[in-house]
Amino acid sequence: MRGRLSEENCYAMVNLRAFESLPHRAIRVCALLVVLLLVVSACGGEDTSDATEGATTPMTEAPAPPTTTAAPTTTEAAAPATTTTAAPTTTEAPTTTEAPTTTAAPTTTAAAPTLTVTDGSGREITLDNPAERILCVQDNCTDLTSDLGIVPIAQHRGDGWGSAAAYYGDGAAEIPVLGDRMSVEEVAQFEPDLIIGRVGEEEVRDALEVVAPVYLVDIGGVETLKEGWIDVGVLTGRQEEAAAAIARFDSNVAALSANLPAGAVGTRVAVGFGDSNWMIWDSSSFCEFLHSEGAGTCAFPDQGESEYGSPDSEFAWEFIVETDPEVWVMITWPGSARYDTVTQEVWLQTTAHREGRVCEEDSAGSFGHGLLMLQWAYQCYLSAGWPAIYDHPGDLSVWLPTT
Repeated sequence: MRGRLSEENCYAMVNLRAFESLPHRAIRVCALLVVLLLVVSACGGEDTSDATEGATTPMTEAPAPPTTTAAPTTTEAAAPATTTTAAPTTTEAPTTTEAPTTTAAPTTTAAAPTLTVTDGSGREITLDNPAERILCVQDNCTDLTSDLGIVPIAQHRGDGWGSAAAYYGDGAAEIPVLGDRMSVEEVAQFEPDLIIGRVGEEEVRDALEVVAPVYLVDIGGVETLKEGWIDVGVLTGRQEEAAAAIARFDSNVAALSANLPAGAVGTRVAVGFGDSNWMIWDSSSFCEFLHSEGAGTCAFPDQGESEYGSPDSEFAWEFIVETDPEVWVMITWPGSARYDTVTQEVWLQTTAHREGRVCEEDSAGSFGHGLLMLQWAYQCYLSAGWPAIYDHPGDLSVWLPTT
C-alpha cells in the first residue's frame, strides 16, 4: 500500500480491518486523520449528527450513487417526449385535411365529362348544363326528341312532310316551323341550348354553331342511331329516357322478327319514292336493317352514287321487269303518287302490285332515320309481305313513349 494515503483509503482500511497488516507509521497517520475528521465534524453544528451518521454508516450507503443515478428516473422526462410525439395522434389532421374528400370538386367537375359526347360526324360537344331548349334542323330530330319526351322549341319543315303531326299530334301545331331556307338569324331568335341535325349537314352545322352547339346524328344504321339517342340523352339530362327508348325498340323488333317465316331474307324488296319518277332509294338504315333481321333483301339498279352518297336517282323501268319486287315500300307525302295512282304498265305487272304487297309510309321526312319510324316501317313492311302473320302498325302514336 505504498504511495499517498488518502482519507478514503483510511476509511477503507478501518472498515476492512486491513490496518492490521500496515506498518506502524501508516497506522499512526490514519489514526491522526480520523481524529482530525472527528474534530472537524464536531465543529459543523446541528448537522453533525447527519454527517457523523454518514461517517458511521459510510460505505454501506456507498451504493448511494445508484440513488443519484436515479436520474434515469428523471429521464422519464423522455416520456413527455414520447407523449408529445403523440402528435401523430393530433395529426389526425389528415382526417380534417381530407382535402381529397373536400376536393369533391372532382365530383362536381366530373359532371362536365358526363356532358361531353362525340357526335356522328366525330365532333366533340361539351355543355356546362343539360340542354333544355332543343331546336331541330332536320326531320330525324323530331323522331329523336319525341322518343325522349322532348318538345322542340322549333322544328324542320313540318308541313308537307307531315312528320311532326305523326309524332306530336295536335301539339305539333304549337311548334314553330323553320323556313325551307332558314338563316342563322332565324335560328338565333329561338335562343336554343342545343341544335340537332344529321350527318351530311356539316355545312349547316358550321354556320349554326355560332348560335349554339350542334349535334349531328349518324343515320347510317341501327347502332349509330342508338348512339345518337344515348348522346342526346346525356346532353339533355335524359339518360334514362334514352335507355328506355332503346329498350322499347329492341323489344318490339325482337317480337316482330320472332315470327318471320323461313326464307324471308330472300324476299326481293324495292324501296322508292311514290312520285311519277319512281326513284330507288338506299334508305340508309332501313335496307341494311331488313337484311340483318333476316326479313328481306333490297334490290338496287346498277348505277353510280348520287350526290347524297347512295343510289338515289331515276331508274329505267326495265330494271323493274328484271327484279320483279315481291314487296314495295313506298315513301309518300301529301300530293305524291300513291299505291293506287301509279299507272306505269310495268309497275302493274310486278308481283308486289298484283298481290297487293305494298307498304305506304306517310312520314317521308323520317323514314328509316329514327328508331321510332324504323320500327314502325319494319312492321309496315312485314304486314305488306305477310299480312296473315302481321297487322298494320297503325298510327305512329301507339309507338310513342307513354307519359
